[in-house]
Amino acid sequence: MKIRIVAIPLLLIIPAFLAAQDAGSRAAFTRGGFAGAKYIAMGRASEVVVDDVFAIYWNPAGLVGLKTKERLGAEEIQERAKKGDVSAITEEDLIRFSDDEGPRTVIQLGVSAAMLDIEREAGFSGVAFTAFKGVVGVGAYTIQSRKIESRDEYGNYIKDINYSGSVGYLSYAWVSGVTSIGFSLKGLYEKIGEFSYYGGGIDAGVQTEVVPFLRVGCMGSDIAAGLKPVEEYEYIENSYDFASPSIKVSAALSSRESDFVLAVTGVRKLESKNYELNLGVSYALTDSISAYGGLSDSYFTAGLTVSIFNFEFGYAFSYDNINSGYNNIVSLIVEF
Repeated sequence: MKIRIVAIPLLLIIPAFLAAQDAGSRAAFTRGGFAGAKYIAMGRASEVVVDDVFAIYWNPAGLVGLKTKERLGAEEIQERAKKGDVSAITEEDLIRFSDDEGPRTVIQLGVSAAMLDIEREAGFSGVAFTAFKGVVGVGAYTIQSRKIESRDEYGNYIKDINYSGSVGYLSYAWVSGVTSIGFSLKGLYEKIGEFSYYGGGIDAGVQTEVVPFLRVGCMGSDIAAGLKPVEEYEYIENSYDFASPSIKVSAALSSRESDFVLAVTGVRKLESKNYELNLGVSYALTDSISAYGGLSDSYFTAGLTVSIFNFEFGYAFSYDNINSGYNNIVSLIVEF
């Protein structure tokens, strides 16, 4: 029994090991950031530039990017023309204008897989679609680590255990003037060896276009989040253990044609006195190929995306922030 008592505190430290800079947050696994290759490649400075299905993870306000992919109806075309905003009106919109048809529904599917250093994997899958005058998103993020050594109080090896953490998202975003607003309800599940926990939380974010070449945004994650044991375990308190929220403030400058973007994000995790700074750039090499680079809290990242028809393939490389190993991430977006 003595060995088991000592092993339990060691198990509780594992989430901090998985993301060392997040030590102190009960739900640290939600902060892995391995979702969408191009956003990882941009140094995770993503909160104000994300505009696709991966916004479910990075900033739900970015889901309104799907609204710009709708074919505009007659009233919307007239309104934009009055405001002088003709750049967003396509030839296809004008054809539909003559038929006086409403906007179509846009659906995006996105998946992302990450092979991480020290025997870890992470994945994301989600779907987003225009509905209810806004955009709805449903997704799931998971991260796992295998063969983690547990030891007794004398440092003697006991056994290898596995760790996994999962987040389920239900998101909604809408536009108000030049500002997009989004919320996500999150369900959390964590398994540490033989012990399981469940809980929930909220993410909330905004994006605003200050001027045509400058966007700013803010994201609050893990609001009121926490975890509770699935059942009563001996020597583990059966109560709701709150996580520490984090706040992210982001800004992005873009060229007139939006073929070059420079983004910066400041991150404050409320359990820590330190700040993180993420920097990222993107450049459209051609109409279908874009390159990315960045620094994620001083760790180098890079990648590219290739768009073919309704498919976008992405790859990212990053140095691991635990021991400076190598992480490789791939992602795919399909749009209907």
